[in-house]
Amino acid sequence: MKYSPILLCLLLALPTFAQQKIDKTAVMELLQNQQYQEALNYIKPRIDTGKIQDISLYAYTSFLAGHLKEAIEGYEKILSIDSNHITAHQYLASIYQDKPVYALPHYQRLAQLQPNNANALRQLAFCLFANKQPDTAFSFLEKAYLLNSADPKTAARLAEELADKKNYQRADSILCAFMEKDTTQTIVTMTAIRVAYWLKDYNRCATLGDQLIREGYCSPNTFSYVISAWYNLKQYDDCLRIYDYLNSNNSASEGIIYYAALANTELKNYAESNTLLQTCIDLAMSKSLDDYYAGKSVNYEGLKQYKAAIAALDTAWYLFRQPLRQYGIGRIYDVQLKNKPAAIRYYKRYLQTPSTGPQEKMIRKYLESYIGK
Repeated sequence: MKYSPILLCLLLALPTFAQQKIDKTAVMELLQNQQYQEALNYIKPRIDTGKIQDISLYAYTSFLAGHLKEAIEGYEKILSIDSNHITAHQYLASIYQDKPVYALPHYQRLAQLQPNNANALRQLAFCLFANKQPDTAFSFLEKAYLLNSADPKTAARLAEELADKKNYQRADSILCAFMEKDTTQTIVTMTAIRVAYWLKDYNRCATLGDQLIREGYCSPNTFSYVISAWYNLKQYDDCLRIYDYLNSNNSASEGIIYYAALANTELKNYAESNTLLQTCIDLAMSKSLDDYYAGKSVNYEGLKQYKAAIAALDTAWYLFRQPLRQYGIGRIYDVQLKNKPAAIRYYKRYLQTPSTGPQEKMIRKYLESYIGK
């Protein structure tokens, strides 16, 4: 039976006296059969809590079982014994990947322990980007690229960051150098499409788009550049081909549909163009958008991002003129920001609109009493 390299290393590293207590073959069989709880039940009473190998085995099994609290406790125990334990840092960073502020110290330590490890530097860079430290992140990303320019994640992200800095030529040179050796990495191809478009190299952009089609890949965001490139090349039948491909895969976004409409206009297919344009209008002006923006406002308020919550309600008001959005803005100023003058200003705007139901009549009655205080 084939065992995972990590598990083999953990178990083979156990000292002789620990092996007498833990039957390696039994543990391997349980883990290979995904009987994680049974493995934990077997390992736990046999652990020598002073031995890193024992703790690491239990932490790893807890990780596999989805018992992240126990895994964290185990790996932190290991670090209290050996602060340079690479595996413990790696697993803690992985566990905290959705909480980059907690993952960052582990990625930093891994980079310190492995200064010439391109993967460690790239992971640190990505974590720093997630922690809103772009300058430091970019520095580590460049170091990772110098160590391993063949890593698609590193090459694509470095090109993206360079493009964000308007350094399109260097971004393109990195992508072209990568694709001379490897044309199979979708993440690189997608980035190359965007960079080629920004460089106004529409032919290359369109050609790379066809490569993605051959691979069966669908991405409305990426193909919005491709269809625009075909339109700039005045190849309107190809615009419709891109639209048909994405539409058949339920991936035709509003932007894709719009370019298909423009292409139909150029081909004098006016009725087809109007049908597509009406679809765009329906998507853009969906009545549900009001609820979507209101929902975002509730989320922002829960996050205590009150300015963002107000902005979402203001956008909903601008688009659909629902009076309750004015009341909602006033309530945030009143309850959350303690800015009564601003709250009253929005309350008065709300009161200037007619009531449309029992709930609004109750709100109106309350506000009239409140403002009159």
